[in-house]
Amino acid sequence: MPSVMLDTNVYRDAAYRERATKIRSVVFSSVVVQELLVIANEQQQASLIREFRERISAGTGFVPDHNDWIEVGRCLYRLHHRGIADFAKLGKPEVNMLVRDALIARTAIRAKALLVTLNTSDFSKIKAIFASLKFVSPAEFFVMRPR
Repeated sequence: MPSVMLDTNVYRDAAYRERATKIRSVVFSSVVVQELLVIANEQQQASLIREFRERISAGTGFVPDHNDWIEVGRCLYRLHHRGIADFAKLGKPEVNMLVRDALIARTAIRAKALLVTLNTSDFSKIKAIFASLKFVSPAEFFVMRPR
């Protein structure tokens, strides 16, 4: 099975949390790690940081690079100018979330990973620009995975 990248919301959702920890082919985005650090206690933070550093060394941890940031800027420009995302109507938190989602998308593409997310509506918009992005909802993913 190809690599899988989980969005932050999958780790946070009690319905999927336990099954998410059992996936062997998982790769990590530093964007997801950053989002998880915000809600983690100090012990969990230390564990997340240690695990992500190990993932970086093993080649299964991905950090957005300068090209990713450029492509995200171009993606958001296209979304806005094609009328897919009206930034004038979005608040700063929504725009920031879209930026982080686009960065997660870029790291998933670089990792050649299937992205599993509860936020399929935003990733559908992003896929309009990043055509190579592959994503599914956790409900779809865990149904198609053998137990």
